[in-house]
Amino acid sequence: MWKIVLFALHLQLLVAPLSASCPIFLTISLSGKSLTDACLEVNWGPDCYAPPEWVGIYRQDPSVSNFQPELRIDGIQNRTGKRLTPIKLGKLQFPGGWNRPTAGQTTATKYPKGKCLPYYVASYNGNELLTIDCLKIQPNWLAHLKDAASMPLKKLFLPGTHASGAYITNYSKTKSLLIKDYLVAQHFDVWSQLVFGIRYLDLSVGYRYSADSGSESENFWVVNENMFINPVIDVLRDVRRFVELSNEIVVLDFSSFPIGFYKHPEIYSSLYHLIRQELGQVLYERNVSSNEHCADRSYNDLRVLGRQVLLLFPTEELPHPENESVLLCPPWQRFSTSYMNMSQTLDYMRLLFSRKPDSPVQDDGWIFHAVMSIEQALNAHKLQTAKERAAVINPKVNQWLSGPWGLNANVVAMDYFSNTNLIDVAIHANVHKAFLTANDKFVNLEILSRR
Repeated sequence: MWKIVLFALHLQLLVAPLSASCPIFLTISLSGKSLTDACLEVNWGPDCYAPPEWVGIYRQDPSVSNFQPELRIDGIQNRTGKRLTPIKLGKLQFPGGWNRPTAGQTTATKYPKGKCLPYYVASYNGNELLTIDCLKIQPNWLAHLKDAASMPLKKLFLPGTHASGAYITNYSKTKSLLIKDYLVAQHFDVWSQLVFGIRYLDLSVGYRYSADSGSESENFWVVNENMFINPVIDVLRDVRRFVELSNEIVVLDFSSFPIGFYKHPEIYSSLYHLIRQELGQVLYERNVSSNEHCADRSYNDLRVLGRQVLLLFPTEELPHPENESVLLCPPWQRFSTSYMNMSQTLDYMRLLFSRKPDSPVQDDGWIFHAVMSIEQALNAHKLQTAKERAAVINPKVNQWLSGPWGLNANVVAMDYFSNTNLIDVAIHANVHKAFLTANDKFVNLEILSRR
């Protein structure tokens, strides 16, 4: 009987997951021209039962000393909301050896519960401290969710990015407004995305031959909206360095090939050989004799093998024998809100995440791209920038996943993930998933024994 009570209490906690009254968290706004110009945002909710009297932003942990806030916000009344602050992010430095590693670096500090960057937010009633959160990196979160680490990957909530390689490393040197405003889809490079806690990367790849290329690898580029953005090899090397340093997993999804690949299997083959050259030692190898589905393997399975990159690649595009490579996992189901307005997005998520019998989601890995296309922005009679589109859809999707729908999520990918707390939402959902999985059989046995 006590197991049923425990199960019910845990399920009740899911409805109000982070705090009995009002969770508060920081995100990075999409209002600045560059990342260093971006300001912090204070977020509260969803559905605060009792909003705090005031919120403070600090550069140090306010729980360990009586620091004065850099900014105080009073008068929070809505149950769910967001407030832009004038505090700029500036240039971020990651602690514990988590800046892009130098040659020969083999270790970095493990942070089981994440590590705060020097931006904290705290809520109060009078002088009573209610909650504390911070802007944080979470490079080892999955390795330290012990129960979740043994679950099949298709059962986990993996936070991801859409158009993961569409970022700018030097904003001031990029002159094109088209690239800055409409093609760039992430504040952070791939290394930083992974250090923050992203575990799924979406790549569209184009081929651009140049007689001046030093090698064939220089001809492959990350593409967004049919424009070349960054070299693919930079992304591959960031992924390899990260899994070697963190012991985490990465799902690497080559989702489309819009430029230069059509009717050229030899170019697909050349890209495959580049991936194998850069990632071969860390790519997971399928067991072809058992017709294995890669999504059925767990983080622990991949960790024990020391092969923690799951490569999703369309094998039908490759010539023989590359199309039978054990390094390639067939693509997972993909669903996208690209051409939907917000009302349609909500209905679509209800269909997918409720996992009812009529849901198109099957018992395998699946990916939800929570994005809004340029074409959809045109339907609103205004050509919105990539940041403006993400500012519309991201907070809503993040809020909807903070409740029971998060339990049914597998991969959720966004543009500009950093204006949400998607990674915390995923970690919290995975803790609940693991608890429910571990206790489901006990609850069922208890119910059967009382019949």
